[in-house]
Amino acid sequence: MKRVKMNCNMAREIDLIGLLITMGYNLKRQNVKEAWFLSPFRKETIPSFKVSKKLNRWYDHGEGIGGNTIDLIIQLKNCSVKDALTLLDENSFSFQQPEYLKKDYDSDFQIIKKQNLQNKALINYLKSRGISFSIASTYCFELYYRNKGKNWFAIAFINNSGGVELRNKYFKGCIGSKNYTLQKNNTSTIKVFEGFVDFLSYLEINSNKTNSDYLICNSTALIERVLPLLKQYSVIDLYLDNDSSGTKASSTIMESYSYANLKNEMYAEYKDLNEMLVENVCRR
Repeated sequence: MKRVKMNCNMAREIDLIGLLITMGYNLKRQNVKEAWFLSPFRKETIPSFKVSKKLNRWYDHGEGIGGNTIDLIIQLKNCSVKDALTLLDENSFSFQQPEYLKKDYDSDFQIIKKQNLQNKALINYLKSRGISFSIASTYCFELYYRNKGKNWFAIAFINNSGGVELRNKYFKGCIGSKNYTLQKNNTSTIKVFEGFVDFLSYLEINSNKTNSDYLICNSTALIERVLPLLKQYSVIDLYLDNDSSGTKASSTIMESYSYANLKNEMYAEYKDLNEMLVENVCRR
């Protein structure tokens, strides 16, 4: 079958958030409506580049410009529309709608609504895990969905494929494609976590954290997939669980990167980083 060349309509449907992450730009925070990046046009420490999830359009508050996917490539590469389409075509960027915006994942599943974190039951659950609202609301939102005839709600955390990791007091799972989440800050150091609750726990414990990239595996089954991502880093810190799967995952990474640092000694008495955080919070 003859391959269809990229055209303007197809290019405009490319998920801007996924495109920017793939190109190595820095997602700093997001909620159900928008995502904020450090500007790809200049150096900055406070994100001023916004992407609307509903409209799939961007606006750079520092430059006073915005637009769609084609406009972004034209600005970044200083090229024509034709050249922008060629670049997008050659790099095979997906022009499918991102998975977290789809209404149906299968015949039994339907998203009812997505919104910023505000449900008291979810906030209290996070509090019981030692996670503050300020940190959780920076990286997570809440999702209401219907599955097998019943309505549910959960804390939601997006992975790099547009799938959503879900968590509440009674449930832990994923909808859409299972994948890792990479938070890039353009550093030579990366910290590796098994799940997003451990990632949030690290941010709670290290309020004055040093600048770093963060890799949340979302499952130890994805360790082989994340190994190539670690090549670019001179410092690799591992914060995996103190169980058999976490130990095996750490060993797998150490086999490829012998200079990686095992950080689980700091919570050696606990199953994982979050369990240590919960214990310390309860003692206060």
